[in-house]
Amino acid sequence: MANSLAFKLFSLLLLIGAVVFISLTSVIIRANSRHVMHEIILSARRTNALLLRSMRQSMLHNRLEDVAQTIGILGGEPGVEDIRIYDKKGSVIFGTNNREIGQKADLKAEQCIVCHIGQEPLEHIPETAGARIITSPNGYRILGVVNPILNEPTCAAPNCHQPPSKQKILGMLDSQFNLSQVDRDNLVIRNLMIFYSIGAVLAIELFAGLLLMRMLHTRVVKLADGPREFKNGNLDFSVPVEGNDEIADLARSFNSMIASVKRAEAETELSRKMVQVAKMAAMGKLAASVAHEINNPLGGILTYCRLTSRKINAGPLTEEERVVAQGYLEAATCEIRRCGNIVKNLLQFSTSAESVMEKVDIHSLIDKSLSITNHHFEINEISTVTRLEAKNSNFIGNANHITQALIALFMNAVEAMPGGGALTVATQDVLGPDALRISVADNGMGIPHEIRSCIFEPFFTTKEDAHSTGLGLSVVYGIMLSHQGKIEVESEPGRGTTFILTFPRQIKPPEDQKTMFEQPVVSHL
Repeated sequence: MANSLAFKLFSLLLLIGAVVFISLTSVIIRANSRHVMHEIILSARRTNALLLRSMRQSMLHNRLEDVAQTIGILGGEPGVEDIRIYDKKGSVIFGTNNREIGQKADLKAEQCIVCHIGQEPLEHIPETAGARIITSPNGYRILGVVNPILNEPTCAAPNCHQPPSKQKILGMLDSQFNLSQVDRDNLVIRNLMIFYSIGAVLAIELFAGLLLMRMLHTRVVKLADGPREFKNGNLDFSVPVEGNDEIADLARSFNSMIASVKRAEAETELSRKMVQVAKMAAMGKLAASVAHEINNPLGGILTYCRLTSRKINAGPLTEEERVVAQGYLEAATCEIRRCGNIVKNLLQFSTSAESVMEKVDIHSLIDKSLSITNHHFEINEISTVTRLEAKNSNFIGNANHITQALIALFMNAVEAMPGGGALTVATQDVLGPDALRISVADNGMGIPHEIRSCIFEPFFTTKEDAHSTGLGLSVVYGIMLSHQGKIEVESEPGRGTTFILTFPRQIKPPEDQKTMFEQPVVSHL
């Protein structure tokens, strides 16, 4: 399962989804935290401004007790950590912590450095610099916000303050707010967002996993069953075709390939049976001539045996008679060997052998085929001429099938020359590609142009003889196809026919089983 395509895609989608959602969640959490903090700072500024407006009348009338009371009341509100008012010299004059009253602040402290960043204090505090985050001794965060207390014309008095033109800032309001509850709320929101993101990732991945299982994994498993069944030899198996996508196209292509292989195997089996049928038909034709050819040496053997018997029965043999009798026996032995060779060649030809490709010598096969059909040439007054000019007569092939092809061409030539003639068999080397060429030529009646394209079709024949099967040349075609070779025909009516067989010296592997020649297997010249 871990090696399946669906699992790998699911893992990739899970990884991408997790990365995207983690990144998106982190960005949202940070943006939300910044937004919340910005709103809290604005609220703190508004609270400071509200506090200043609430104390304005008390400050104008110098009612210090009212100011202290207001600060004390507001300082006790939930979330308010501390409130201080500094005078123009930096001393604490009001605050929620009475122990700090009268203390002078360090101008380098966080609440002071905002205004006293240079030699002269700033008249206006920048909006981005008016707030600070500090950590309390108890570990929680505190938001500090400072607001200047500006001088007003109504506030200026001889015994109180100078006019605004000479003194613009009277002091500073510093408020501190407890952020522990805000941080807890942010943590809850962050955890909820992470939880929702994880839930969204799992929901999307679950949906994607079910979709991959339904649309990819199940169909790919069914598709993978096809090659396994094909490997086991089951050519009746077909992959179910679902939909019109790429997997469905692949399933259709596989089913089409299986059908093609099945047809090819059926054609191969039919071709094998046709070869055997043609061989049996040729055997019938050869039987009579072989019987006649064997009859002659048998007659000679009988004659030599009778002569030897007479010599022996006549009495003791003289030395001269013994030599004559020995000659009779040697002649009989030669005739017996001749009969044995005839029968042996006939048996080799008739035996149905497997199509084993091995190194063969074409010159030896030509001599063997001519010896088998020699009697047909003699009784039809046909002379044979051999021009075996190939320097390398060896190539890879099936000796029995090549012999059968040669005999079929020889017998075809005999039937094309009923009144006698000449049969020429020649061989020659072919360079680029490395091959061997054999030509079988007769000077018989030739092949008419209108039927030349049909001569290699099974059961096609122009002979009225009931014993003619019409399989001879079609078998030759099948044999050339199995040897990845080529057969060419040159013929002129009334002038004879030449069959040219070209065999490659090496057979290519099954995956490259194309003919080594650019032309088709059959070519009419």
